[in-house]
Amino acid sequence: MVDGVLGESLLVVENTSVFYRSPTGLIKALDDVSISVAPREFIALVGESGCGKSTLGLSILRLLPPNSEIRGNIYFRGVDLGRITNRELINLRGTGIGMIFQEPLSSLDPMERIRDQFAQTIQIYNKKSGMDKSKANNEEILKWLRQVRIPDPERSLDRYPFQLSGGMAQRVMIAMALSQNPSILIADEPTSALDVTTQAQIIQLMKDLASNTTIIFITHDLGVAAQVAEKVLVMYAGCIVEEGTAKQIFSNPLHPYTQALLGCYPRSSKATGKLKTINGTVPNLASEFKGCKFADRCPYKKEPCVADNTPIVEVEMGHRVRCILY
Repeated sequence: MVDGVLGESLLVVENTSVFYRSPTGLIKALDDVSISVAPREFIALVGESGCGKSTLGLSILRLLPPNSEIRGNIYFRGVDLGRITNRELINLRGTGIGMIFQEPLSSLDPMERIRDQFAQTIQIYNKKSGMDKSKANNEEILKWLRQVRIPDPERSLDRYPFQLSGGMAQRVMIAMALSQNPSILIADEPTSALDVTTQAQIIQLMKDLASNTTIIFITHDLGVAAQVAEKVLVMYAGCIVEEGTAKQIFSNPLHPYTQALLGCYPRSSKATGKLKTINGTVPNLASEFKGCKFADRCPYKKEPCVADNTPIVEVEMGHRVRCILY
């Protein structure tokens, strides 16, 4: 069991793998992933596109497509989410664990005004919470829109999603998620489609929220992760290859993949020269693996890297890495 202490964690993902069935066989999108999340913790999941970050977020809420299969255990407040009924799972979504999806304009109904969509969200929350009132009034909706700093929220109530900018739509999604009062908020690439200025505003908003809510922030942007996260988990080809505090990961990266990833990131201090690239390609997740999945691209590759399964080891307190170099 992760850290051996289930009771102290709000969320525990234990030895979890996710498979997608395809015409060519099983694709292993997650490979024996284990993480623990403490109350009011801000965690960033980082890695290249396709490494399994979104799959991990969706698997927690059982929102994966029908051709998927989850193996392992996921606990929320000590309850195994794989053993609860569909009704219990529906009641958990939003109020227990909320999610902000990657594309806000794809998640909002284009045929309904923001007022009506938001009212439905609050109505569902009130029903789950057993509150007497079933409908939301304008002031309640406006309270949430103001909390995410939407300018002129009164005008936004009567707009359709396509009449909002990407940043405004993302703020509406965040406000709707917050109105459910979740214990954990999973934010899947919430800034990827935004301009730099709006991105900075959303990042600041997420940081402000972190004092009251546990946040799992999924991003491929290392700069964003460095700004917002207390703990960082680095994923590669469906595996967690390194985890630690943001300071540990960015000042002392241990795994060769983490080092290579940071080497590819542009820095203002580098006025000249080309950005580094990682040689090779991501492995085919439909293949069987033994050893380290990064081995074929690693400059430190040794025979045990491809011969043996690589355990994750703790190099310093809270700083773990899946590599035979340590």
